[in-house]
Formats: sequence, structure tokens, C-alpha cells
Amino acid sequence: MPRATSMLRRFPASVSRRPGATGCPHRSPRRSPTDRAHRRTTGGSMRITEIEIRACSPGNVGDAVDGARLSGGTAPEVVVISMKTDEGITGVSFGSGGLDARVTARAFAQVRPFFLGRDPMAREQNATEFRWFDRRWNHSPIYAYGPFDIASWDIAGLRAGLPIHQLIGTAAERRAVYVSSMFLDTPEQYAAQALEVKARGFRGYKVHPPGPAAVDLEVYAAVREAVGSEFALMADPVATHSYEEALRVGRVLESLGYLWFEEPVYDYDVQSLIKLTNKLDIPIAGTETIAGGSHLTAQFIASGAVDIVRTDPSWRGGITSSLKTAHTAEAFGLTCELHTALYHPLELANLHTSLAISNTGWFELLYPTEDFDFGLAEPLDIRDGYAYAPDAAGLGAVYDWDAIDDATVELV
Repeated sequence: MPRATSMLRRFPASVSRRPGATGCPHRSPRRSPTDRAHRRTTGGSMRITEIEIRACSPGNVGDAVDGARLSGGTAPEVVVISMKTDEGITGVSFGSGGLDARVTARAFAQVRPFFLGRDPMAREQNATEFRWFDRRWNHSPIYAYGPFDIASWDIAGLRAGLPIHQLIGTAAERRAVYVSSMFLDTPEQYAAQALEVKARGFRGYKVHPPGPAAVDLEVYAAVREAVGSEFALMADPVATHSYEEALRVGRVLESLGYLWFEEPVYDYDVQSLIKLTNKLDIPIAGTETIAGGSHLTAQFIASGAVDIVRTDPSWRGGITSSLKTAHTAEAFGLTCELHTALYHPLELANLHTSLAISNTGWFELLYPTEDFDFGLAEPLDIRDGYAYAPDAAGLGAVYDWDAIDDATVELV
């Protein structure tokens, strides 16, 4: 049977499929004037009343499957959460679903009890108390908390009638966009894609080379030759090198004029990172995959393990933690670049965060960008190689709920 039809049969008829639709549980019951007056006079706060968690499988999106070297013919999956409040405001966020969103959604579900009944405006308190809760009872994956914080920021922006970056405090109106390759097979393919990216007006291109190191060097050289000496290039081997390989590759990247060398070894290989920052002139970027948010990032900075800090609202504690990471880096005179969040609804959280910090210069998207626009009815606003945030309140996302409904494989 058609997938949408099967979804309706799988889920109870009482479960609405579109936030904000008439009579659906995404919209909290309307509060009476008496209720609202009681909350004001007793010092009551907004409360989270329900959190819906969807496991979604967007299906085969072509290059996103082949380029990620995934098996089984499906793209990376996604979790969608809808956080509903007693004021009738619903915040929405996407989250990383890994290779099976049904499994990942259950990790999210372990976080849900912490948030139910809490005030989404108390983001700092929630972040602090979640650390205690998680250490004592749960040990959540690093990607489990962030989307709840992002949904809380969405609620705050909707309540205030402001885009999130304005709610925080705007630092810039736009960010230069660079796109990152998936894993391709040959230097020629990378060179051709880099030329395509340049022709489309993007401001830079980051290479995720296929390995091993000898092939990576061929790729880096071919890409630089293709795009010329002035086009911005970055290198990210995704932690595949030994220290010796990273040192050798880094010196070649310096000669080719690459802007930074990202995660040359695993983030937890701190001693190798320290040696690389001391021996290489090209900036070493890292910390996007470590747990501990700004707390552990501060240790990397203080030890000289990185020259450029990486963070990610989805993976590393939400917008709240990413702001702390960026400000910590700024205090040490370092830049903070945001890691791509994969699908574009979540990239909006990155964009708002980026526009609210001063020590960053770029906005990252995976390429081809069209493979990662799942969930949005209106595309990201990218003009002349720059990304602009929506003017609407909160995240400002216009969701394609029909596509999200069709991709939903389970409500958790």
C-alpha cells in the first residue's frame, strides 16, 4: 500500500500528523483567562506539556547515499521532535537519526522525561540540571540533548516574536557559505565537483577525501589546480591519519594554501593534536565530536590542542552550549566554526547561532545541497554565496509536514 496510507493505519487516528492543525495534539489546549491569571499571580511559568518524537527515514536521496558510503540504499535518517507547551506554543527541532532513526529516537525518548513539566525559557537551568540527571541516571549519546534545547529556543523566539539570532543578539546579517563534499572515488571527481561549486557561487569547498593518505594528497592537489589559488579550500580527512601521516599531509596542505586542516586525528588524541599545532602553520580545527560541551573544549584550548574550535548545536548540547563554546574560544582569541548539521531544518539552528557570535566566518552545508533539504517547504535563503536567516520568529522554518509525515516510520 502507499506509504502515507500505511502510516495512517500504523498510528492511532487520534494522533494528528501536522503540528498546528485543528484539533491535533501538537497544539496544547487553549488556556482560559482564569488559568493565565492564576499563573501570573502565583509566579507560574510556561510548562512543557508534551513532546512528540518521530523517527523519520527520508529514503534514497541519491548522492547522499553513495557519497556517505552507506549500505542498504537509504540516506542518513532523522528524528523530529515537537515540544508543546501550556501556552499553545510548539517548538520543533530536527536531530541526527544515524542509520536507524527508530533506535536513535529511543535515545531521545530517555531525555523526554527530564523536560516534561519544565519551563522551556529556563534553558540555562535545564542545561545545568540535565548534566546532573544524565550523569546519575542515563549517560545519553552526545546528540540526544541538543534538539530539545533547540526546540526550547524555537519556543522562546516564537513567544518573543523574534528570530533566534536577534533574541540572542545579532553579530552579523549573513555568513559566507562553503560546501563540503561527500566521499568520492577519484581526484578527478573532486576537481570537477569543486569547479561546479565555484561556478554556483559558493564561497568555499571542503574536501572529505577517500583515503588513504597518498590518495588524499592527490585529491587536494587536483582540487587546488582546478579552482585556482584564490578560492577558499579546507581539508577534513575525518580522523583517518596517524600523527606521522597528518604531519606530512599538513605540510602539503600549507603549500597548497588550504585554510585549515580539520580533525586530522581523532579528537581524543590530544597529544598528537598538540604536536601538530606546534609543528604546522596551517590551523588545526577540532572538537566537533567530543562530549562535555564547552567544558571539555576549554581544556583543548588551554592545552593548545586546536587552533580553530568546532561545535554543533545538534551534537554538542544545543544552541545554549554552542554559544558557551564560541564565547570560550573568543576569550582565547580563537575562531569557532560550526559543524554541518546534515539536513537543512537543523542547519537553521546552526545559522542562527553563527549569526549571533562574532568569532566565526563561515556557514557549512553538505554538497549537493539539494540532497539535504528534506523537511523544509521553503529552502534556505542563500544568495551570492551567503546565507541569510529567516525574518520570522523562532527558527523561522516553514516545514513540509506532508514529506515529514510520509517519512515517519515510528512515533516514540
